[in-house]
Amino acid sequence: MNNASAFINRSWYAPTFSSLINNRTEGLLIVGAGALQLGLHLAGLPGWACPFKSLFGLPCPGCGLTTATGQLLRGQFAASLQTHAFAPIFLVSFLVMAVVIFLPEKQRSSAVMRIAQFERRTGGTSLVLAALMVYWVIRLAGLV
Repeated sequence: MNNASAFINRSWYAPTFSSLINNRTEGLLIVGAGALQLGLHLAGLPGWACPFKSLFGLPCPGCGLTTATGQLLRGQFAASLQTHAFAPIFLVSFLVMAVVIFLPEKQRSSAVMRIAQFERRTGGTSLVLAALMVYWVIRLAGLV
C-alpha cells in the first residue's frame, strides 16, 4: 500500500463523530445551536439563513435539513424524505449526540469509545458524508 492510499484509508476510518461527542464543549455548542434552529423552525420563527447559500447562491449539502427534520418530527415522513433524504440520519445522529453529551462521565466515555470503535471498523461517518456529497450533486443537477 502506498503512502497516499494508506493516508486515505486511515482518514476514511478516523473516528470523527465520536471526537465531537468526546469534546463536551464542542458537542454542547452543536447540540445547542441545532436545537435552537430546530425550535425556531418548529415555532414558525425565522432561524439562521444558510451562509453557503447566501455567499454562493447555491444550496449547501445540508440545505433543507431543518425543514425535513421538522416534517419528520411532525410525522410527515414522505414529505421529510422528499425535502432531504438525510433527515432521518441527521435526527438519529443529533439525538445520539445529545444523549451521550449529557451522560455522566463514565457512561459518556464508554459510549464515545463504542462509537469510535464502530467508526474505525466501518468508516460509517465517512460513508454517510460521502453519500451526502453525492446526494448534493444529484440535487444540484435537479435529478431529485
